[in-house]
Amino acid sequence: MASKPGAATQPTAQPYGEVFDRGYQHYDGPRLGRSHAIRRLIIYSIKRGLGIKKRWTSKILPFILYSLAYVPAFVIVGLLAILPADDFTGIGFDSLYDVLEFVILIYAAALAPEMLCDDRRERTLQLYFSRPLTRLDYLVAKVSAMGILMSTIIFGPPLLLFIGLTLTDTSPFGYLRDHYADLLKIGSFGILMSAFFAAVSLTVATFTTRKGIAAAIVIIGYLMLAAIGNTFFEALDRSEGAGYFVFISPPDFMQALRFWLFRDDSENPLFAASNLPGITLLIWLAVIVAIAVFFMYRTYLTEE
Repeated sequence: MASKPGAATQPTAQPYGEVFDRGYQHYDGPRLGRSHAIRRLIIYSIKRGLGIKKRWTSKILPFILYSLAYVPAFVIVGLLAILPADDFTGIGFDSLYDVLEFVILIYAAALAPEMLCDDRRERTLQLYFSRPLTRLDYLVAKVSAMGILMSTIIFGPPLLLFIGLTLTDTSPFGYLRDHYADLLKIGSFGILMSAFFAAVSLTVATFTTRKGIAAAIVIIGYLMLAAIGNTFFEALDRSEGAGYFVFISPPDFMQALRFWLFRDDSENPLFAASNLPGITLLIWLAVIVAIAVFFMYRTYLTEE
């Protein structure tokens, strides 16, 4: 219907808006880029692993584990300094690594979930990736942080023991000349041990967002596989074929690797029974690391 002439028309509603000048300006400072972001994420992850800037209860476990790792080395060095060397014929790197292995297991089981689980549970990954970081950068930073932390507990005590053995010897320079190869063995075994425990624990941490569950799976799985490997080995009367169960039992595998590096022959019954060359241990470790890389790639690099 047409409107009557002279009738008043209702004003139409218009969108309302105001502009406030808050003084925002473009950022003119240095743009540090991906490398800086990776370094900061590594430092942040290291602090989380050590419990820095967290509740005091988060610092208890790292303190206990570092104490358990370093105290035996200090005790051995102290006894070497005050007692005759003949009293310590059977005490050396083997004895120290026997103590370290379980400490490193607990440390890796607790550390890997700190590196990965919280970010997925709290849904902060997208915040990381909104910066210059890529998914590969994120993984590299997390693995680097874990490697740095584990190196402090894997390399420190053996190096401390080596220094103690050198300084307490009647001829320190002579001991260093005759045993310098031990430094290479300590470094090599430390790298291999770190790769093994980091690969296993990080792989487990990629499948759950619960830190306690991830740590329990690593520790319980480690012990259960050891029990299974040794049970089958004994059931087969320690025959040559039974020796292949060394690849199933993690503690026996690490011990066989240690004996292969530090001695000419292996005293590990599982590895000795298999009659395999030591290089097979390195091949198996490479397979484990490759599997870990594959699962982390599937979890972080292919998800949208």
